[in-house]
Amino acid sequence: MTVALPPIAPSDGRPGFADQVAREAFRRIGVEIEVSVLPGERALINVNTGLDDGDLLRTPAVEKDYPNLIRVPEKMMDFEFVGYALDQKLRIDGFGGLKPYGVSYTAGWKIYEQNVKEFRELTIAPSLKEMFALLKHGRAEVVLADRWQGLWEARRTGVEARLIEPPLARSAMFIYLNKRHAALAPKVAKALAQMKADGTYQRIAGEMLRPLEAP
Repeated sequence: MTVALPPIAPSDGRPGFADQVAREAFRRIGVEIEVSVLPGERALINVNTGLDDGDLLRTPAVEKDYPNLIRVPEKMMDFEFVGYALDQKLRIDGFGGLKPYGVSYTAGWKIYEQNVKEFRELTIAPSLKEMFALLKHGRAEVVLADRWQGLWEARRTGVEARLIEPPLARSAMFIYLNKRHAALAPKVAKALAQMKADGTYQRIAGEMLRPLEAP
């Protein structure tokens, strides 16, 4: 299974949110999974071709271009797609509000590829680390990520970036499996729903994600 970046994915021996949730969901159906971390586009290609078995966190937007992916119908989480800026007064009104700015996002983010159409300048960064470096050194005015991975990377790199509210978009995120594992999808969905009902899901979110919102 492939997954995104910290705190969604494991890093330096520390577990991540998605892999903790997924391991427990698959454990409940008697399947042990191995999680690896790959660049976004590579992860999708590997699952679509069957080189890897699944991807732990994607929007339904991937289904158009990757027909061999089967969605687990119970969502993993909601992603808030947001901008980060050094300018404390900068505001963005939807994707169209990016028009006056130099913008950057990382390769493989389908929601940005499909919606970021107006900008003064666009830089596709190879990683979140390099994207926040662009922000820090004034080579981008707004960088785009999701709430949790952006907060993690800004804190890790020491970039005093401000998360811009409200989010540009929200999307339910799902586990996707290669089509040869289609029979597992409803079973994993049931396990995820049980985890939400018994409080396991909320406990993992509290441990993995909520501390990043602290000042």
